[in-house]
Amino acid sequence: MSKIITFSSWKGGTGKTTLCVLIASILAALGKRLLLVDLDSNCALGKCFGQEGENYTSMDLLSGTGFQGDNKFRGIYKVSENIDIIPSDLKNILLNNITDRQLKSALRKLDVKNNYDFIIIDPPGYWGAHTRNAVFACDILVIPGTCSRIDYKATALFTETLDEIFNEDDPGPKRYICVNAFNEKMNLPGIYEEYQKTYGAQLLPEPIPYIKSLKRLTSDTNYILQPVVKRRLENFVHKIIEEDTNA
Repeated sequence: MSKIITFSSWKGGTGKTTLCVLIASILAALGKRLLLVDLDSNCALGKCFGQEGENYTSMDLLSGTGFQGDNKFRGIYKVSENIDIIPSDLKNILLNNITDRQLKSALRKLDVKNNYDFIIIDPPGYWGAHTRNAVFACDILVIPGTCSRIDYKATALFTETLDEIFNEDDPGPKRYICVNAFNEKMNLPGIYEEYQKTYGAQLLPEPIPYIKSLKRLTSDTNYILQPVVKRRLENFVHKIIEEDTNA
């Protein structure tokens, strides 16, 4: 049974797509089977893996079109030995008349949880129908933000909204706050400490460092990270999925 991980934020520019590519790259290298789902009309995740302008996309998945016999969905494309993707569509933003659990229902219909070890979802960088679907569908929610005042406020707005939606009867996905692109010389002073004070155990203990080469993954998903960088990032992956990915 696979785990579903959503990377999401209240705003864009927090590095969620880069983190999706990063975790997919590391898990695939460990032999895990992954399905990536791009819900953002900017199509950033699909572009990273060379899947743009496909006939069937996540818009068809959410709207219930694109299915054939035996509930097989035409919009799943193989991009590497261990990674498949459902790309997005520029018109996805127009699909607003969907329920908040439509994606969860569609994934259940596809029975993909028995075909993949992990499903990684990349929704838009705002609180809308697609993001709500990504949140309600996932087991693990990672909220990235940089050490800027606006990202800190965006994280606070997002977590406050989640606290209003979920409760003791329905706790929702396991939640992590991830400080991304961390650079002591460039960070706004005191912001990281505010993240620590506000989120405590929800905050991933090691921030993702600002490393120029990480951005290379979004233009070349076969780019080989330096061993020292890869080891540090594998710790991040292990913490999120809470299991030994070498097992």
